[in-house]
Amino acid sequence: MKLSFIAPRPKPFLSLFSKMWVVFIGLMSLFMIIFNFYIVIEMSSFKHGVVDLTKERERLEIKIDEDDETIGLILRQKAISEEIFSNNTLLKESMKNLFDLVPDQITLKKVQMERNSLVIYGTSPTQDTFNFLLAAPLKSIFHTSNTTFYLTKEGWYNFVSINKIIGEDGMRE
Repeated sequence: MKLSFIAPRPKPFLSLFSKMWVVFIGLMSLFMIIFNFYIVIEMSSFKHGVVDLTKERERLEIKIDEDDETIGLILRQKAISEEIFSNNTLLKESMKNLFDLVPDQITLKKVQMERNSLVIYGTSPTQDTFNFLLAAPLKSIFHTSNTTFYLTKEGWYNFVSINKIIGEDGMRE
């Protein structure tokens, strides 16, 4: 007894539509696994990059600190050199003014200039010549001025003039 018009054929385990879904799901799973490996590799690369950048940042911070110290040293040296230059210019001007102050009759042998004092060694024809021509201007500049005279064999006078400026605190320096 046959009730069908077509001959029976074996029924497939999966239909064509089910096979397409299985292939699609398999491809999507493979794509997600590959994408997951890609993300893991990128995260690892990113972590190494972060570590490298952190080390580079620390190295640059150390370099910046060293450069700041070097700049500070250079600025201090510059300030010191400017101060020395200023002091040298002031000293040069002071020495010029001192030598302009000395009259032709008086001969200087030695001059010792310190911050707040001036010691002059020299020769004068008379004590009055020194007192009128050099002692008066020195007394107008310095707070204290003491001069000691020594008679030479030629009849002239050797002198030592010690001149001091009293400091701001009232003490002699």
